[in-house]
Amino acid sequence: MKQNDTKPILYSTSVVSLMELAQIENEYVDHLRGYVDELQRKVDYIKEYSQIGKHPELENEQQRTQFVANPLNAFGLVRRAHEDWSKVLDFIKMVENPGTQFEEMDRLMAKAPTEEDMNEALRGMAKIHEIYDLEPADIAKGLLDGRQYMAQMPTPDRVLLADYIYNKTDYRRAAQWYKTALQNETADAQREEIRKKYIISRLKDGRSDEVEKYLAELSQSREESLSTIDKPTSTQLGCRGLYPARTNLSCHYNFETTPFLRLAPIKTEILNLEPLIVLHHDVLYDREVAFAKNVTMHDMMDGVSGSNNNIIISKIKELDVNGTIEINRRIADMTGLSLKGSSPVQVFNYGLGGHFREHFDFVGEDRDDEINKFLVSDGNRFATILFFASNVAQGGTLVFPRLQIAVRPERGAALVWHNLNNACEPEPLTEHSVCPVIVGSRWVLTKFLFEKAQMFTKPCYKL
Repeated sequence: MKQNDTKPILYSTSVVSLMELAQIENEYVDHLRGYVDELQRKVDYIKEYSQIGKHPELENEQQRTQFVANPLNAFGLVRRAHEDWSKVLDFIKMVENPGTQFEEMDRLMAKAPTEEDMNEALRGMAKIHEIYDLEPADIAKGLLDGRQYMAQMPTPDRVLLADYIYNKTDYRRAAQWYKTALQNETADAQREEIRKKYIISRLKDGRSDEVEKYLAELSQSREESLSTIDKPTSTQLGCRGLYPARTNLSCHYNFETTPFLRLAPIKTEILNLEPLIVLHHDVLYDREVAFAKNVTMHDMMDGVSGSNNNIIISKIKELDVNGTIEINRRIADMTGLSLKGSSPVQVFNYGLGGHFREHFDFVGEDRDDEINKFLVSDGNRFATILFFASNVAQGGTLVFPRLQIAVRPERGAALVWHNLNNACEPEPLTEHSVCPVIVGSRWVLTKFLFEKAQMFTKPCYKL
């Protein structure tokens, strides 16, 4: 499927898109600097932005990926492009004869993130905060889940995120972010506004007769967090690496699924038997990873979830069937299952805070007539094949909350699980979720094998 040319591009949902936005912003700021050099006026606002907005010299794709794979860099990039670019242009319009630099910057404005894109970036940052229960003060200073990074969040980024969380009625976490924003040097008027927002958030979350307590919290010189009282869900525990260690795992070389494996056995790790969940190691090769990643944001479409398909989770592209012949043969070798009528291989790339909420891959009872016709001809999704095409520095774990199984991305590995039980009925234990990406670029390839093609190949458990 092709991306609709008239539909605004969402940058925050894919690292591929964020890399292009970073390039666009560099070009934008280059024109801005040229304009400042020409006029040499008292344009402190523009000079300040030109310093904030200009990135380090990113000479190759690896450096550009590392830059936008950090959520603080990515979020600041989207916020500046959405919030600040237009303000700068409005300021320039007040000057006579702004020149060609203005025309170029005005042209780039057409590529700036939309309101929807800004909301997706805010959603991603809020999920990183919530799912991993990180301290806003740590996030703002670049300390992400125990690892320190050079990037930090300026005051505008902190306030905008606090406003977003406040509007979602999560007043305790919003107050945390407002307090974090006050730790930066800000103008008196802005500081007073942030203080008001902090007090309002505390009152919404607490009691009106404790306003003096909340005022006292603002006067504390040391950073003191406001504890959250939410009990973590099973998914959150898995994302935080808190599942108990499993003792029933087994590893072996698979020689038996197909005759070819007698010559080239596969390293196989059994994670669960019922339902079957298996991790195969070193089954996706570098040339295949390069083929899958050879896409731009214009090649990919939005991957959506939610009851109304209103949550953007990633960018997605269906790979050319001629480029996946060897991958399909390897899937047959790994699983011993039939690929007749199977879905095409699709590549996914997750962006800022990219995640996928709890869901099932099988088709449930709530379905339309078109899906019913498909189920009659091909059956339900019997098995899911998920290849990891990248390592992820932090986050991006796939968890099965009902089984308390967590699988970290491992480049070259493939995770296989059966969505249906021995009677080919949907198996609710296969509910799974993708934890938010904290730092890194999560690339995966997926494929579904369908039920009716497995009539003579599917393994049967002993009853």
